[in-house]
Amino acid sequence: MKKVKNQITKIYKRKCEEIEILICYRMLLQRISRHLSPEEVSFLMGKPLDFMTSIETFKIKSILAFDLFSMYRVLEVNSMDSMMPFGVELSSQKNLYELHVTTLADRVIYELYKVDVEQNQKVIEFKLIDARHDIDPYTNSTTEEVEKIRIFLNEQIDVGFFNEERQPDEIHNLCCAELKRYIRPKNLMLVLDELLQGSEAKRIVRKEIGYGFGYVLAAHEKSTEKK
Repeated sequence: MKKVKNQITKIYKRKCEEIEILICYRMLLQRISRHLSPEEVSFLMGKPLDFMTSIETFKIKSILAFDLFSMYRVLEVNSMDSMMPFGVELSSQKNLYELHVTTLADRVIYELYKVDVEQNQKVIEFKLIDARHDIDPYTNSTTEEVEKIRIFLNEQIDVGFFNEERQPDEIHNLCCAELKRYIRPKNLMLVLDELLQGSEAKRIVRKEIGYGFGYVLAAHEKSTEKK
């Protein structure tokens, strides 16, 4: 098969049970169906921005229960049961899997294969297609949305919203509710990053809280610490 120009494929390997791959598949499918990038999910969870990518590419193999519940909340999973393949007979044998992540001009393709070492062959388990989240085809509407978020968050600083620690998904939910539209998390991230560099009176800081990160006005950072 002829290779497409500028195509980049990376391969990630993991040896695990079938149930782990099925859960990984359903989380990836849920993220893609909600049009969220791995960085956006990580941000809403209050985790480092490479957190979800590390999970999806098998660099993180064990997820804390707290992070799992947080991930399900951000991905709007209705119930834990919906992520489990009940009624399907699964093997407890560990198999070798390969995830091929191919980046094209406008999309990212995820193909997962189960590797049969003895037969020297690969069987495809699933194929999913995601958008290139680093490319924005809506520059005008993005500029408009970023400005609305910027004005709104500055108003929230003035009324004391950031006088206590706020989690990213809490801030996102407030923006969506008050601006009466769905706010793309990546645009909220841009404005929060600006506020991290803001003037002394308006500057917020990102600090570790529990198992993630939150935002608080710099002038009130110490007052939120547990005594």
